[in-house]
Amino acid sequence: MLLLCISNQIQAALSRLLLVVDHSGFLIVWIWMIMLALIPGTYAMPAGESPFPDITFRDFSQFIGQHFSSKISLSTVLVILFSLTENPDLLNLHARQQYVQCEGENQTMLSGWMKGLARAVKKSIDQNQKKPLKMKNVAKEMEEEEEIAAFSIKLNALTKLLDLHPYDEHGQLKGKLQPVSHKLIQPVHVLCPNSMECETASCNSRSLLQSTRTRDIPQVTLIKDSVIYDDVFVFTGECPTCKTKYLADHERAAEVMESRKYNRVYLNSASYLKIGQSVWVDRAFSRGVLNGIYNFHASASAYAEYWNNSVWKHQSVNFKGITRRQVWQAFVQESIRTIASTYKTDLIIRDGLAIDEVTKEAFEVLGQNGIIQAAKEHHCSECTHAYKRTSDIRASADPTATLGDDNAPALQNTRPSMGQSSSVESERMDVDSPVARDVTMAVVDGIVFGPPVWLIFLH
Repeated sequence: MLLLCISNQIQAALSRLLLVVDHSGFLIVWIWMIMLALIPGTYAMPAGESPFPDITFRDFSQFIGQHFSSKISLSTVLVILFSLTENPDLLNLHARQQYVQCEGENQTMLSGWMKGLARAVKKSIDQNQKKPLKMKNVAKEMEEEEEIAAFSIKLNALTKLLDLHPYDEHGQLKGKLQPVSHKLIQPVHVLCPNSMECETASCNSRSLLQSTRTRDIPQVTLIKDSVIYDDVFVFTGECPTCKTKYLADHERAAEVMESRKYNRVYLNSASYLKIGQSVWVDRAFSRGVLNGIYNFHASASAYAEYWNNSVWKHQSVNFKGITRRQVWQAFVQESIRTIASTYKTDLIIRDGLAIDEVTKEAFEVLGQNGIIQAAKEHHCSECTHAYKRTSDIRASADPTATLGDDNAPALQNTRPSMGQSSSVESERMDVDSPVARDVTMAVVDGIVFGPPVWLIFLH
């Protein structure tokens, strides 16, 4: 049987070996091969993810019907199912205690690991579902610990039905359970208007038609909850009466009927934003961009690099990564909606403008005499500083001084260090405290803590 398992390559190597070694040398090689063949092997699964359990719906439904109440809800069943698929490490620990391999170990079919998971699942169901968890063959007068033990036994049986058990029927380790891939059951995402009817007053709430021809429906990349989805369909709605077009992030309407000039309405209620020719993101992404640029003074390039290294690199998709232009689009789009929402209105400007023109038009509409109302009367040590005739940082008197020269005079910084008070103003972010005459900035294009960045101060 051993000879049958030897590949042709090994046989050829042995034949060549016979020509160069004597009988005793060949015997030693042969003994080593037999010893290696007799060592019990462990078949490790490839690193990554395991496929989603492949069982029939009939088998699964029969198991649920045999162990739980016939009135159990779909949401409760899904909580139980996904609680098992999301915790492969705990299932590995639980399964290991069912087999004795070392001296002093005790075999147990009801480990503390599974009881802990059962307790957490039951608590979640009882708190969040409309009906508490009810199981068959479990008396109502059971103590809580007995009920948890009964639930643990049912979960253990379900893991074996779903093949979420790392051992075979002979007690041999098949391989450590890997994270379960949910790609097979991912929902289909589509981008469509969030309005269900025309909102033009003259149309009397006319229903919207899907206006994109089948061959012209765009397929884009969607970033939602830090997950990248390829080939997402984008649908456009149209009112057959006023011809207003409705998309997921904006509306497009003629200035007057039969006019070829169109206005764009930037919807504050949009759940997704278009930031590239074929890239859409959810508002969590755009808010992350906005906060990252303002809070960390990050440039668009720096944020794009950070996001690609943190998120994109760890997902197997066709998407090539976020660019700085797309980050800047997200920043502008989210800024517009954040400011417009303070006025309780949607920004309406001309359609088809370049991004630089969008920012100018937005400031003309939302800025009242050059002041954004959301920032009126605001000043703080981060964005407003008292006027000074000379810089806090004075260059060395020796123009030849260079970094790394221990003998060169160091730059002198007269700005108070962290924790020290300033004679000019307090470091506290107090918007109501009186300060000296302030210097405020509208747009700064330069270097901030390393990378180049545009900072828009709205006061």
